[in-house]
Amino acid sequence: MKILIIHEVDWLKKVSYEIHHLSELFSLRNHDVYAIDVPDPGKMSFSKENQKTIFNYHRIYDNASVTIFRTPTIPIKGINRISVYLTSKSFIKKILKKYVIDAVLIYSIVTNAKAATQACNEMNVPIIHRTFDVIHDLIRENFLRSSVSRIEKTVYPHFDKVIANTPHMESWSHEMGAENVVVVPQGVDPNIMKPTEKDKLLQKSLGFSDTDVVVMSLGSIESFSGLDSLIDKVPKILDEITDFKLLIVGGGADLDNLKQQTKSLSLEDKIVFTGYVPYLEVPKYCSLAQLCLNTFRITDMTRKLSPVKIFDMLSCGKVVISTPLDGLLHDFPKESNTVIYCDLEKFDQKIIEILKNDSISEIGHSGREYIETNFTWDKITTKMLDEISEMIDKK
Repeated sequence: MKILIIHEVDWLKKVSYEIHHLSELFSLRNHDVYAIDVPDPGKMSFSKENQKTIFNYHRIYDNASVTIFRTPTIPIKGINRISVYLTSKSFIKKILKKYVIDAVLIYSIVTNAKAATQACNEMNVPIIHRTFDVIHDLIRENFLRSSVSRIEKTVYPHFDKVIANTPHMESWSHEMGAENVVVVPQGVDPNIMKPTEKDKLLQKSLGFSDTDVVVMSLGSIESFSGLDSLIDKVPKILDEITDFKLLIVGGGADLDNLKQQTKSLSLEDKIVFTGYVPYLEVPKYCSLAQLCLNTFRITDMTRKLSPVKIFDMLSCGKVVISTPLDGLLHDFPKESNTVIYCDLEKFDQKIIEILKNDSISEIGHSGREYIETNFTWDKITTKMLDEISEMIDKK
């Protein structure tokens, strides 16, 4: 098959994500894979370097090959999105025709989904949307949310198929007008995300010692991350576990606020921030942690989620404590004994309890086994290709 994947992010700069895994895995199964992205404007420059097609791109898997087409933009932050919105249809249509694309798998909504659905309809190419989030809930600016919500309601009815990651997103997609919706969960590569010996060099560089009890939070840091609540409780944890250290791996809009909070509580020697780290280095950071956390506050937006970082941390053999998000409970039911669920207000008590549990390594081992049985990228790739192939046959 000739598969075109469309997103509205910079393919090269975005942290490793499902688009990178699936595109490269599709190519390793002998499919021709193409991608359209939206280059980050960065510093304003009209250099044609940012518009050059990139051949044989791969980030994760050796021998994978993806051809990336960069959408022409006006390289000024804010204006670049408007220019993409106006020019995407003709650009996408040109790619569909020139490379005789069999199917489009699209992840974007706001910037180029309308253009993509129109181009695919005119070229009689099936378009399949992969949905993880209610996009308007992620918009920080209140005045933009209603506009984004209208776009969602406009484009969902025009997708030939929607592949949701949880039943909650399946229901929401139907509410938006999508008719053909299936659920395929997220995946993880257990050959990459795997238990490793403690990385001594990394341990030293971060200022940890062998006696430190390290607990790690991984992922984007936003206002809903709940880490501010946990940081407030660190002094209580230290009363019980004097060698406790909190490792916060990731970045985001709320990072500076958390650093300031840490300073105001005089916890600079107990909480370590790394910023974003390369995807392939995540197992090294996991190797330092006795326990991993997901402290998301439960809101109308977050309750639908099943964060991919949970899959990664479990695959690394780590015990994970998380707030009970409905999407996560679907993938990891309580009876699976994989994720330990806890209300955010009681995280300090649960952390102390688990760290004092002698069977903590056994809990991590069962989570790893559950991942290998249910959520490997190999299984997810097969399911996604089956869904794409079915739509090509129907179209």
